[in-house]
Amino acid sequence: MLKHSLQTWGYWIIVALDPGDALQRAQEGDIPFYLILLNQCERSIEEMITLGQQIRQNTVPDNRVPIIIVAERYGADLEGQGIQVGNNEYVTYLEDGQQLRNILQRVCLSD
Repeated sequence: MLKHSLQTWGYWIIVALDPGDALQRAQEGDIPFYLILLNQCERSIEEMITLGQQIRQNTVPDNRVPIIIVAERYGADLEGQGIQVGNNEYVTYLEDGQQLRNILQRVCLSD
C-alpha cells in the first residue's frame, strides 16, 4: 500500500528487503537520493535512524538528504505527530495517509 501511494504521488522509489539490501542498493545505485524513507518494521527508531544515516553517508556527499522514519508502534498520544529528531531526521506517527504526504512535501520542499 505504501509503495503504491508513493508512486501515485509521483515519487520514484527503490524498495529494499532488509537493512543490508538497503545499504547495498544505495552504494550501487547511480541515481541520486533526495529522500530516505524507512518503515520501522520491528526495529527500534534508533536502529532505523542509524540505518538512514549509513545510507545517507554512503550515497550523498553533502549529507543533507532528509530521513523520515514511519513509526510502526506508538500510542494514541503520538498519533498524528511528525517529530524532528536530528539534523534533517524525522519520525512520523501516522494517523492517515494524508499526513505522510504532507510531511513528504514539507521536507522535500524545504531544501
